[in-house]
Amino acid sequence: MLLLTLVLSFSLDFRGIWVPRWSIDDHENIFATLDNRFNHVFLQVFALGEAYYPSENTVVKRYDDQWLRDFLTEAHRRNIKVSAWLNVFYSWGYADRTRDMRHPINRHPNWYAEDRTGTSILDYGVEELKHMGIEGYYLTPANNQVFDYIMEVATELLEKYEFDGVHLDYCRYPSRRFIYDVSLRSKFMREYSVDPTDFGSPEFEQRFSIWGSADLDNRMQKVVRDDLTRFVGALSARVKRSRPYIEVSVAVKADYQSAAADFYQDWPLWLNTGLVDYVCLMAYGNDIGGILDKAMRIVDDPQKVAVGLGVYRLNTDRIAAQVRQVASLPFSGVVFFSYEELRKNRGYLGVFP
Repeated sequence: MLLLTLVLSFSLDFRGIWVPRWSIDDHENIFATLDNRFNHVFLQVFALGEAYYPSENTVVKRYDDQWLRDFLTEAHRRNIKVSAWLNVFYSWGYADRTRDMRHPINRHPNWYAEDRTGTSILDYGVEELKHMGIEGYYLTPANNQVFDYIMEVATELLEKYEFDGVHLDYCRYPSRRFIYDVSLRSKFMREYSVDPTDFGSPEFEQRFSIWGSADLDNRMQKVVRDDLTRFVGALSARVKRSRPYIEVSVAVKADYQSAAADFYQDWPLWLNTGLVDYVCLMAYGNDIGGILDKAMRIVDDPQKVAVGLGVYRLNTDRIAAQVRQVASLPFSGVVFFSYEELRKNRGYLGVFP
């Protein structure tokens, strides 16, 4: 029994929790609620193109930042690390669109993802996006101006506040449908002299054959994946150039095959080549065994993987079982999504060994 306890304690060195923007108003009570059970907080300070601190680079949702400075001071006093949680490409949701002209949705509509017909995702209605299972309106990672914008947000946060890490969320494409913006098409055409928007047309298949068309489509998928990898690598390198101690992490689709094929998020490559320090699997389902087995097979170092658990959808008994399941494997630990559910039911604190 002693040996088992030691193994569990070692395996759960990382105990994280996502604190979303709608929980910020409870900032004075967060540490009391956590009850010293967690050692890493992912604090959402940039979401839907809006900053929850006074920013010079983007729309400001919250103008005071004393709460943030106090929060970071108290976290470090308790030996808790805090990562700045950023929604990277997910720029707006289902709500009525902001009228703030500083927001990219108004100021830079050409920054947004497009489909094969050249139709911007901004031209799709909310109900259409819901039907496709897409959360809202996404920026395109391939646009260099988008990179500069996200980099400015990250740099400002790290210059002004004592964060321990940068946590990238929604660092992916919304779906396979929206990979045809001008920036991506241009990159593909420079390499292959073919416009990917022509894929599937009778003329295209007649010219290249069905097999040739399929091969070019596969190459396009790779270009998209590689370009997102370039974005992640460039952002991480820029952050670490001035602050090598900052940990760069990404919240990722838990099934790595679907992540790469459907969302162009090749996170095993990011992890195994050192582009990021660690990833948090969004393993929110009831049965996570298959996901954990696949992750174990694909990553070089499981200690660079924390497993996100769906506290928002599972009861305490199920979460306790999943915590034990993760602890039996050489992952770094777990991350709870999210603080709001823990605040409502502190019974989740009892799931740790």
